[in-house]
Amino acid sequence: MIPAVAAGSVGLRILKTLYKGKKKIGSATKMAADKAGKAGFTGTSKAITGASKKIHSGSRQVGKFVKKNPKTSSFAGGVATISFLDD
Repeated sequence: MIPAVAAGSVGLRILKTLYKGKKKIGSATKMAADKAGKAGFTGTSKAITGASKKIHSGSRQVGKFVKKNPKTSSFAGGVATISFLDD
């Protein structure tokens, strides 16, 4: 397979994984914020909701970057994997 094509497909797989992770994070934080609010910890609930919104915004920016630069994101993922496996 041509390396450029392989790098692009890896970048798109990273993007698909990000969407799945974002969905799980969103549902878990919503559940945690609801539970904290019902228990009387309204400040904690607001903090969880605010952090969730910032995470959502950040994941959208990462998703846009991966769509725009699939080869670069594939390279970054490969470097992270190699450094993880080396240690």
